[in-house]
Formats: sequence, structure tokens, C-alpha cells
Amino acid sequence: MEETQENIKIKIAISLNKLLDNSKKILQDNITSEEINTSYSEIADNSDVRKATVSDIFNAKKSANTFTLFRIIKAMGYELKDFSKKYDKITESEIMNFKTTNKKDA
Repeated sequence: MEETQENIKIKIAISLNKLLDNSKKILQDNITSEEINTSYSEIADNSDVRKATVSDIFNAKKSANTFTLFRIIKAMGYELKDFSKKYDKITESEIMNFKTTNKKDA
């Protein structure tokens, strides 16, 4: 699949959502950590990024600049390598599914 700006935005959103889902699973398994943030508000507070910006990035409504993306990943308690592992494994069908379920307004 072609790496258009739209597809890159979607792959970033999918990757971040997978990390967020992973954090929620960790908390459900009763493994607690002060470094784990499981909501847009917590991520925004700990990354010093506006909540609306965090939400827009997670929903592929806005492109993230490198600095903002790194801050969000760190605020979630992850490293860039964790994000990149998710990003590199995203399939074309996941992108199409995201477009179908999340981009109805676009």
C-alpha cells in the first residue's frame, strides 16, 4: 500500500491506539505503574500536549509532528521502539478498517 500522508496518519493513530489498549490491559491484569496513562487526559497532562491535539492524533484527524509524537509515546510509558514495532506490523486491512470505522466524517 502506498505511504500517503493520510495512510501514515492512520498508521500512527492505529499504533498509538494499540499501545493505549496494551496499557489498559496491563491495568486490568492488576499490574500498576505510575508511568502508565490510559486516557487522553492523562496522556495530555503528562506530555504537555493539549487534550484536543492528543485526541485528534489518536483519531487521525491531525498529523503529529515528531516532537509531539515522541512526547505522547513517552507520556504513555513507552519508548519509540515500542511504537515502531506496532507501526511496522500494521496491515493494509487494518488501515482500511480504520478508514471505515473512524473516518466517516472525513
